Amino acid sequence: MLPSVEPSPAAPPVAHPLLDGVVTHHRNTYASGVARFNDRLARELGVPFVGLRDGKLAGLRRPLLSFKVSELDREARTFVNEYLSTTAAQPELFLHNWTGTDLELQLVERAVMVHAGNLEISARLREHCAKVSVLWTPGLIDDVPPPPPTDVRLFTFGMANKIRTEAFERLRDVLEAGGRSYSLYVSAANHETATLRDSEAVQAKLEAIFPRNLWFLGNLSDLAVVDQLRRCTFFVAFFAGGVRANNTSVAAAMEHGAVVVTNLDEYSPPHLRHLETVVDINSCERLLDDPAQLTALAERARESVRDRGWGELVTTLAAASREVSRG
Repeated sequence: MLPSVEPSPAAPPVAHPLLDGVVTHHRNTYASGVARFNDRLARELGVPFVGLRDGKLAGLRRPLLSFKVSELDREARTFVNEYLSTTAAQPELFLHNWTGTDLELQLVERAVMVHAGNLEISARLREHCAKVSVLWTPGLIDDVPPPPPTDVRLFTFGMANKIRTEAFERLRDVLEAGGRSYSLYVSAANHETATLRDSEAVQAKLEAIFPRNLWFLGNLSDLAVVDQLRRCTFFVAFFAGGVRANNTSVAAAMEHGAVVVTNLDEYSPPHLRHLETVVDINSCERLLDDPAQLTALAERARESVRDRGWGELVTTLAAASREVSRG
């Protein structure tokens, strides 16, 4: 997923004399490079981007069927079989890979034209089909301008779909009151229970709050997250009620020397104190801007979690277990 920026002015679609739709097995452009390619191709052609189960499919006379047959589930394979045997359309086919399955052979036989995504696919198709064109896939990353430098750089990750809208609105108001330029970088959640749809929902909600200052970074590796933590002015994370001792994203940020902006309440751990080890969004009108104060706060934060690492956790856990055993 690319940063959330205003796209460059798009070139007008190149009209295709025959094709009237690009058809794929799913339309989630966050989940598949093929889906992103199909979406872009449809826009470039000026034709609809249609899913297999979309009612618009029945009205297409010259659809381009573009998907990896190997990715189709049983239901989708059944649907394609039925479509091929009943439609009066004259489909063309774009193959992104080739495994030689019966369904692939049916698609090739039924298509009025087959487009191979690369030379290897083309070579494997020659014995099955004479009407093959060799194509390619352009890159899917546009010429996105780099984010402009700002006075304040904020970073957040690990929210899944649990965005605290009111807290981020409060953060926006505090930032605006400060009068300095700012940017918010967001990494998608990588929780096992999170989905790509969750990430889309988070991005949409944050874009509504920060329409001009948001940069969405997708799902980052640990190495990339650490790099962001080291580069940001503030790490931002808000929670229902307040931050808790088992919020791992805040612990990671403090361990790596980031200044954390969060929300505190009576159940927040005692080592988290406003303007001593963290910044409580509900207790400030403006964010710190003095570099010396930020550096001192970051160091106090790192020091406050120094005895809360894995070794200390295991030792405390073992001590508690022994205490129970004695009882």
